[in-house]
Amino acid sequence: MTIISDSYMRMILPEDTPNRLSEFIADRRSFPFIRNDELMCIFYLYGKKSGVRYDKEYSEVINLAENTVIKLRRDIETYNDSPKLKLDSQFIRSKFINRELQVTIEEKKSVSKERILNDPVLISDCFAQHVSYYNQEYFFQLYGPLNEYDLINDVRKSLLGRMVMLGFNRKDEKSLPFQNAFIPLYIWIRDHM
Repeated sequence: MTIISDSYMRMILPEDTPNRLSEFIADRRSFPFIRNDELMCIFYLYGKKSGVRYDKEYSEVINLAENTVIKLRRDIETYNDSPKLKLDSQFIRSKFINRELQVTIEEKKSVSKERILNDPVLISDCFAQHVSYYNQEYFFQLYGPLNEYDLINDVRKSLLGRMVMLGFNRKDEKSLPFQNAFIPLYIWIRDHM
């Protein structure tokens, strides 16, 4: 199994992002649907099923994480360069609907609403759009492979031997409203995995 196929991604803050995204796609909300003062957190879990065990897998994670951040940075810059067109509710909505159709065609079957609302392309785009709209700073940090002593008991089974990248719409880890960047991830994993 390759690292890319053994990876997982979610936006865990704001907690109700999938609901907001659903309402936005259904035209019951307009953009922006995340407020400027709200903390956004996205996480990428590498080696979800098997962990990251070998140097080759570690290198793949580093490469994948770097490419992810480069793409997000490019997307944010693109939105910054043409905000009026690209940050319009109708434009974004049509982009999200087109992505939903693309996923359905690629998977050659009906896809669940949850699959669409947690699609990595949509979630990444949502993060980039809001960061650009509010002209926010952001950072990403890669951790791992995580050892036993790095983890609390509640999440050890889900994270031991894995690598995690966290992204926030804040300048750096010191700008977060909690002492450790892992706190929202720990809570989310405890409640959802």
